[in-house]
Amino acid sequence: MFSICSNIISFSLVLLSMLGSFPQALRAVFLFVCAILFVPPASAGPAIAQESGQSPRPTPVPTFESLPHTALPTARFYGWCGQHDRYLLDENGAVNAYEAGNKIAAVAISPGNPYQCSSDGRQLINIHGQHVFMVDIASGGSQWIASYDRAIAFSPDFKSVASSGPLELKPQAPELRVVQVKDKRTVGQTQRPEWIKWSANGSRIVVVYPTSVDILDRNGVSIASMTKSPAGWVKDGWFEDDQRVVTLFMETEQPPGSILKCSVAEKKCLARPRIESISIGGRGIVGTIIPLGKPPVRVDDSILLSKEYAAEIRNANSRLLVRQVFPIKTGRWSFRIAVSPSERQSILTWNDDNQPGCVYGEGSAGVYKCRQGMLVDLTKVIK
Repeated sequence: MFSICSNIISFSLVLLSMLGSFPQALRAVFLFVCAILFVPPASAGPAIAQESGQSPRPTPVPTFESLPHTALPTARFYGWCGQHDRYLLDENGAVNAYEAGNKIAAVAISPGNPYQCSSDGRQLINIHGQHVFMVDIASGGSQWIASYDRAIAFSPDFKSVASSGPLELKPQAPELRVVQVKDKRTVGQTQRPEWIKWSANGSRIVVVYPTSVDILDRNGVSIASMTKSPAGWVKDGWFEDDQRVVTLFMETEQPPGSILKCSVAEKKCLARPRIESISIGGRGIVGTIIPLGKPPVRVDDSILLSKEYAAEIRNANSRLLVRQVFPIKTGRWSFRIAVSPSERQSILTWNDDNQPGCVYGEGSAGVYKCRQGMLVDLTKVIK
């Protein structure tokens, strides 16, 4: 090939030396041919590269550690609080409120008790036994507002409450609209609601019974009912923006858990097994922790761990935005993920056996030293 090109070039130089004696028309044709032969083509575009069998390089998916992030204090992540990226940490038995990595207030609640934050993140409901307290986060003030008997949930604006049993409002309670959630009668038995939650805009209520999932409107009127397996219990749940699909994270005695995706239109719930942790934030941004490889074989009652776990962030269309694989041989395990309601941030936590003073055991203060985590900025990947 090289010799052929050399001969063409030599012949062309001879012709160029004779160009002055050529007629004008022949000179124009000759120059046109030379331009085609010797001017290098522009770089191939995507279409040409595709036709030639070349595919464009895939954009690498960033890891959590490659994105801007801040290490969390040695503490247990308690949860997001409201719609504005405020979150709560349990630090050695004391619950504190944080924003953007900075502590803003001590929260007057006991760790481990069920709680629910208002949409603005300024107040929270703390449930202690059968007593309901409303707590102002900034001042620390707490008021006993109600006593209840069974499942209960407040609307995001704290102006309504859905209750499955008798609710005794105290004189100091704010004005509340009570939505009564009924028991469900099936063949041969009556099922009580096990878990209740309002949608973020307060227009829908999801009620989970032992063998069904019901969607109600804000007044408690049934919109749809879908059957489910009686196995496990609900850890958390999220409505999609159109309020017509709800995703439930189900846990059992042994991890991993599973998710149920229940559609009002299809009136059924689809299950996906082997989910270690899941969280759905604003605009449908989904964070998951997934065990990799074959499930380990059970030999006793100890917790089964996979060799690796993948932490992922995907958008509402399932496009992968962030991914990182964590092998447990490094001493890190028990991964949890939580995407903020604003979708701009995510918190990833884990246990680290290598931390100084890390000691496991019920009531052990050293268990707090095992918990590590990071606050990850997602703004670069959710544009």
